[in-house]
Amino acid sequence: MNEVIQNIKETQYILLNRIDLSFKRSLYNKIDFRQKMIGIIGPRGVGKTTLILQYLKEKHYQDEKSIYLSADNVLFKKGDLLNLVREFYLKYGGRLVCLDEIHRYENWNQELKNIYDTFPDLRIIFSGSSSLSLVRGKYDLSRRGIVYNLEGLSFREYLSFKHSLHLKSFDLDYLVKNYQDISLNLSKISNILKYFNQYLIQGYYPFFKETNNHQLYFQQINNAVNKNIYEDIISFYQLKTQNLIVFKQILYFLSTIKPGNVSVNKLAHNLGKNYATIAEYLNILSKARLIRFLPSDKNGYSLIRRAKKAFLDNPNLMWAITHNLGHKPEIGTIRELFVLNQLQNAGYIPVYPNRGDLTINNYTFEIGGKSKHIGNLKSIGKMYLALDDIIVASKNRIPLYLFGFLY
Repeated sequence: MNEVIQNIKETQYILLNRIDLSFKRSLYNKIDFRQKMIGIIGPRGVGKTTLILQYLKEKHYQDEKSIYLSADNVLFKKGDLLNLVREFYLKYGGRLVCLDEIHRYENWNQELKNIYDTFPDLRIIFSGSSSLSLVRGKYDLSRRGIVYNLEGLSFREYLSFKHSLHLKSFDLDYLVKNYQDISLNLSKISNILKYFNQYLIQGYYPFFKETNNHQLYFQQINNAVNKNIYEDIISFYQLKTQNLIVFKQILYFLSTIKPGNVSVNKLAHNLGKNYATIAEYLNILSKARLIRFLPSDKNGYSLIRRAKKAFLDNPNLMWAITHNLGHKPEIGTIRELFVLNQLQNAGYIPVYPNRGDLTINNYTFEIGGKSKHIGNLKSIGKMYLALDDIIVASKNRIPLYLFGFLY
């Protein structure tokens, strides 16, 4: 085991030497790294590994008491994790263990619980590329550690990462009260709308920087989708392989429709499945971070009668899947999805009302292109247009890209 630990440490330093500290995700400064156990979960490709390695490089680069390893490392087998951590703790004075891709390790819940309970002064940071088995597991870790969600890049983070434009985030109330001043300041950035349109296509997943080729980027996204379905979902839910094509069909369907309610009954009929199966599949796709819902503002029986809206998780995913199908995405769907994605990623819980596209904190937003007008929506209280293709705001007309500064 000594040789295994030595090999892991050597790999750790190779990785740390390649890590850049010039850009950090907004979540980085919100994590309380003093906690005994920290979990970082999120979709594949959003930068969880980089975040952990940045912390190690910045705070523990020459610290022999810290170790980083990926849970699918070929250097150890099933049952080795607890033994490896025990040896690192007892023989090397280990006090920080970073476990990446923990969901790839069989029986990870039990062994993490045992590690936590056995070594009282050992800190643990773990990440998982899928929230499936991290949210639902036999051994509940929520009482032992804090779990943080890492989402894809906001438009603000994209500007920092891609163009070295370091700008502050703001909350929704500040946005609504100051959108005219904010847009005037941001209008000084040359090509702000060009950057925004690029972000919608190729800017949500940090690995976009590895290539300037849309086709290759879309291929990487589709590969991640396949891994999510054919590795994560199949292993956790123990589904038959022939049923997995239905998940892809649902994603294809959602990528080509205009914004609106999804009838589970109609979807089930067209896919040759029953209502309960498709409802559960939609729920699984949501937990796998491949789709997201916009719930209704109704309650009681009205909530049951009115279906929630379903979207793919983010605009880049929508572009990638429609590219696979030889189509271009519906621009109206892209716009609504962008606003929904940025709001939910920032921790807000929007709903969709009878009139307007979504409501949050008593604000109602109608989303569209620059030619859209409030019209018969004037009677709604705090009503605003969130408009694409405008740079500077005017009364009740907010540039769409401003929603990309919420985190």
